Amino acid sequence: APHPVLKREGDSLVMDLPVTFYDAVLGGKVEAATPDGPVMVTVPKGSNTGARLRLKGRGLADAKGGRGDLFARLVVVLPDAPDAALEAFAEEQKAKRPYSPKRR
Repeated sequence: APHPVLKREGDSLVMDLPVTFYDAVLGGKVEAATPDGPVMVTVPKGSNTGARLRLKGRGLADAKGGRGDLFARLVVVLPDAPDAALEAFAEEQKAKRPYSPKRR
């Protein structure tokens, strides 16, 4: 049956890992649930939604007795409630440093 969090890719597993805007911009450590229990994952500074972090050997057992990897796909999640300070920061940055992700 399909797992609610983990998806299989061969011997590897893939999961979405929600991270805060602050962790994505500044980098930091976040807890990730794995089949073997929670682990701390380092989010690199300047990470975007969709970036994949490899947790070596945390995937499924393979035919040779080894294990595949677990890939945590970052999903940047903003606060549920409006945040005036975050909105002010975003407006300031938008005016000072405009960019378009379409140019990438």
